[in-house]
Amino acid sequence: MPPRLNLFNARTAVPVFRQPSVKVSRPSIATINSARSTRHGLKTGLTSSTRMQQRWSSSTSGGDNSERPKAPAEDSLPHVSEEAAEISKIMDKKCDGTPASPELEQGTPISEILQRDKEAQKHMPKVMQDQIKSSTGTRSFSTFTRRSQAELHGQGKSFDEQTAAVMASMISQVNQQAEELHDGIKFDPVETLPKTENFRTRYDSLLEQFTKLLMTDGKLSRAQKDMAFILDHLRTASPPQPNPKRPLLPGPPAPQLPLNPVLYLTLIVDSVAPLIKIRQQKGIAGGGASVQIPVPLALRQRRRTAIKWIIDASDKRRDSKFAQRVANELVSVAEGRSGVWDRREQQHKLGIAGRSNLAGARR
Repeated sequence: MPPRLNLFNARTAVPVFRQPSVKVSRPSIATINSARSTRHGLKTGLTSSTRMQQRWSSSTSGGDNSERPKAPAEDSLPHVSEEAAEISKIMDKKCDGTPASPELEQGTPISEILQRDKEAQKHMPKVMQDQIKSSTGTRSFSTFTRRSQAELHGQGKSFDEQTAAVMASMISQVNQQAEELHDGIKFDPVETLPKTENFRTRYDSLLEQFTKLLMTDGKLSRAQKDMAFILDHLRTASPPQPNPKRPLLPGPPAPQLPLNPVLYLTLIVDSVAPLIKIRQQKGIAGGGASVQIPVPLALRQRRRTAIKWIIDASDKRRDSKFAQRVANELVSVAEGRSGVWDRREQQHKLGIAGRSNLAGARR
């Protein structure tokens, strides 16, 4: 009969009889490459970092730290009072205790400077030569630039007193003027401003009317630029040579007209402005025939008609610029060469011929 074996005890006893096995592992390719690189003197990043860490730890762990250079912030700064004492010692006095800068307290005369220079003494004025010869070694005057506080204080008091006196005299003068005026009025009444001071009439009436007739499509700024060009042309152009048969209205002589371009323009427009206009009226002579009746014009109406005639005549010129055409037409009107004079004469002839029709119009 075979012996009985306890399987549980046999499981625990088996490792006792086992022999230790040695596992032989083959080196990997990375290990071989690292060994080769170390053999040939090439250091990897891991090896260099390890050695650097060992070097740092060796330098900090042991050795004397007295030879290590100190940082700028590690030195202790001197006390504020000590620093101030050193600065005052340098700025105020020298090592021997004498003042470092005597020129701050008193000036140096020119005579003392010239005494050191023998060459300059030959060319200096005779008055200074006599002063050097008669000098006893002490100064007869003071070159001290600072005044004492007492003098400054006294001068300030006198200045305040003078200012107060001036203010008092001014106040008394104003009060005296107020007493001379009417009751309740401290200053003179404001005079009425002249007509040219109003912003609505700051331009000449003819100049404003001419500018607005030059305007097209509501572009007033463009018309003002054209008007400025026209006035500049009248000012810079040669003086006109008036025609005796078509003279301008009485005014300054012709050579003086360009000096005042506004007056020059006014004389041109008023000279060719018609005095009347022709109105067609029916039923006066009987039937449906219209009759021409002359009607007088006001100043603004006469100027408007003349300006329109001048602008219409300028359109026939060949100048490329509109303002240039109008300026040339104005000069030709001043010299009596423009067709505007013919239109004015024709208008007056029709008015003279239609005077007989006024009697029928009154009925």
